[in-house]
Amino acid sequence: MFTDNPLLLVGLAAVTLALPQLALRLQLPLLRVASRWARWLLCGVLFATGLELFELSTRPAAVHFVTGLALWFLLETGYNWIAIKALSQSDLPLFPKFRINQDGDEWPADRHALAIKDWLRAHNYQRLDALKAELYEKTYLRTSIYQHPETYTRLQVLFIPQPKGGAIACFTLTNQGPENQRLITDNYFLPYGGFYPEAWQHLRKPLLGSLARLHKLHEGRLKKSAWLATPFEDSALEEVDEQQRTLEQLNIETGFLVPRGRQAEEGKMTYEGRYRLWKEMWLLAYFGKSMS
Repeated sequence: MFTDNPLLLVGLAAVTLALPQLALRLQLPLLRVASRWARWLLCGVLFATGLELFELSTRPAAVHFVTGLALWFLLETGYNWIAIKALSQSDLPLFPKFRINQDGDEWPADRHALAIKDWLRAHNYQRLDALKAELYEKTYLRTSIYQHPETYTRLQVLFIPQPKGGAIACFTLTNQGPENQRLITDNYFLPYGGFYPEAWQHLRKPLLGSLARLHKLHEGRLKKSAWLATPFEDSALEEVDEQQRTLEQLNIETGFLVPRGRQAEEGKMTYEGRYRLWKEMWLLAYFGKSMS
């Protein structure tokens, strides 16, 4: 079956290679999801083609194809578990501590960054600060914090470094309400797996790459909320670091993270935490959804 259709194999291989590049160039997260499905299908076709070509099995091609899909699922699951365990045992901070960025590398020099800057100016967002946090040697998370003077909405533009160079921009829109309530809308595509405080109304849209569309969604949620947004009292750095401390403490209390005193021996994440992270990795990779 598959050996009679070589164009199918060539087409899937081309799509698998092209989609990640297009996703990065066009900043379209949906293409990243499509590329993973294409890769999964390609592995099923390759497995079935190999069995047919070398006459290793006489079962129907459909059975070979499904078996190939299942084999890839097991291989990727094993790889993800190894990566999660390595992350748990590594020195990479799960909740990095930020500092004021005075190094002059706040924004990358590309057309996507320029478009974001233009949008911020057009919508009257005022710059508060530029921050950075070191993940490991010479690799940093960079973020710029802006605020709208009328709605008190804080906008965090986070640049996530990529393995092959460059960075992808993600956005977090936050409003503060009474009694520590928060309304948060973001489009982070990295797996988190942890928990958020009950007072935080958090919505994650990993497939929404457009800042304009994410901002419109957040404004709609703000209008529907039962409370009025209040001004932030803390500086941008204080606010970000307080959020990091709050999330870390909550996830220790809920059993996602191991208490600090035992992390050197047991790693950062509990077994339940590693399972939640693995589950979110699959949801994000193949469905563009998070657990939050």
